Amino acid sequence: MTVRRAYASADPNRFYQARDKGQLTERYDEAAEVYDEAMNDDVGWSGHVELARTVVRHVSPDVLLCDAGAGTGMLGERLAAHGFNRMVANDLSPGMLEVARRKGIYEDCQVMDLGKRLPYASDTFDAVTACGVFTPNHAPASSLDELVRITRPNGLVLYTLRSDVEPDDFATRQRTLADSGLWILVETGEPFASIASEPHIRHRCWTWRVL
Repeated sequence: MTVRRAYASADPNRFYQARDKGQLTERYDEAAEVYDEAMNDDVGWSGHVELARTVVRHVSPDVLLCDAGAGTGMLGERLAAHGFNRMVANDLSPGMLEVARRKGIYEDCQVMDLGKRLPYASDTFDAVTACGVFTPNHAPASSLDELVRITRPNGLVLYTLRSDVEPDDFATRQRTLADSGLWILVETGEPFASIASEPHIRHRCWTWRVL
């Protein structure tokens, strides 16, 4: 993966190699102002495009949606273009979230850690999305429990997840939530090349209905 010097702060390898959550947050803050350009121009990230297509197929645009780990709001922008106008966002990085806030597509933006309990009431949202956050050195599989908790019964949880090297802890957590009667699988999308500059990296979109 080659990222030009102007976008060096947004090289994904810097995020994957962060030594701890504090450094990860700092690096995202530093990259915030060039992140969208780097992802679009050099990295060729398409996860938000594919997840938006999945959301549009399954979710009515008039629902209340939480964009978890929203970053700069790349997914939110896609959804807003399809008429979604009741969205809130959260992210670990204040800098990334500030860029998302300036886009004017979210009713509310708050700094939150997907590895911890989220300050939303249970059964709040009709749909919850998470795009690109379930990746090495980022949000853990335990985050899924909270996404289920804040989603209303019959609501949907939709997210991207690596498929070429899918982490075992996510498979186990997904199965545990299903076996516990907390959600049921609606759709597992076909794997797609998610990073143009690294064609061996593949993701798929998952859609679950909360029970």
